[in-house]
Amino acid sequence: MRMILIHGINQQGKSADKIKTEWLASLNDVYTKQGLNPLSKLSRIEAAFYGDTLEKLSSAKVKDQAIALGVEETSDDFEDFALIALKEMALRMGATEAQIEAEVAEVVVPQGAGPHKKWLKAIARVIETVSPLHGTLALRVLGQAHAYIRNQNIHDEVNKLVRPLFEDDEPVIIVSHSLGTIVAYSLLREFAKNNRPRQSPLFVTLGSPLGIDSVRKGFAKPRVKPENVLRWVNGADPEDFVALRPELTASTFGPGIENYPDIENGYSDPHSATQYLRDLRIAKVIAEAIA
Repeated sequence: MRMILIHGINQQGKSADKIKTEWLASLNDVYTKQGLNPLSKLSRIEAAFYGDTLEKLSSAKVKDQAIALGVEETSDDFEDFALIALKEMALRMGATEAQIEAEVAEVVVPQGAGPHKKWLKAIARVIETVSPLHGTLALRVLGQAHAYIRNQNIHDEVNKLVRPLFEDDEPVIIVSHSLGTIVAYSLLREFAKNNRPRQSPLFVTLGSPLGIDSVRKGFAKPRVKPENVLRWVNGADPEDFVALRPELTASTFGPGIENYPDIENGYSDPHSATQYLRDLRIAKVIAEAIA
C-alpha cells in the first residue's frame, strides 16, 4: 500500500518534499497522541507538485494587490465561469445583496467589456471591503480552477506532472486538497476511461471546490465515485468558502461519498490543508485504510 498527496492552490515556490513534510507532520501529530504509527506500514508516500507550473500558465491570475485590480485582468470566459460562485462566496463571507447592488450602481467599466464584467468587478470590490485576504484567495482558486478546467494546454501540463504518481498499479490512498481534488478526480476518471482504473481503498478530498456548479459541470457525465475507489471521504470547514458546497451529495457526484462538513480549522485559515489533516476523523479514516 502506498499514498500520494495532491496539493491545491497557492503552493508556488514550494516543492513536493516541502508539501510532504508539512502534511505528514500534521498527520503524525495526531497519530503520536494516540500512540499509533500507521504511516510506517506504507511502502512509500509521494507528493505531487505542480504549483509553479500552474502559477506560470494560469489565466486570471491575482497578485497580492487590490482585488478590484485583479478583476480587470479576467476574460469574458472567466467571468461566465466564476460569477455565480463568486457571489455565493461573497455572501458566505458576510456581504449582503444590498451591498452588491449598491456597488454595481457605482462601478464603471470600459465600453466593450464582457457582459458580466460590471457585476464581477462590483462583487470583487464588496469582497475587498468585507475580507481582502479571502477575496484574493477566492479569485485565485476560481482563476486556477478555470485555467485547469477550461484550458486544455494547462490541464495537460498539470496532469503531466501528477500522472506519474498514478501510473503504479500498487493500491494507493489518495489525499487531496483544494484544487488538488479536481486534479485527482480528473486523473482517476482518465485512468478508468482508459481501462486502467486505480485500485484505491481511500480517496480523501479536503476543502474541495468540486461542489461549485461551474467546476462540477466541467466534467462530463456521469459524475460519480471513480471506479475502483472503495471509499471516498470528503471533509470541509463550514467557514471554508473554497469548499462552497461543503457536502458532495448523491445529486452532485452520485452515492457513496462520506461527508464531514463540520471540520473546525480555526478562524485564521479555514482552508488550511495541514489543519484539515489534524482532524481526528480524517486521520482515522487514513489509518483505517492503511490497516
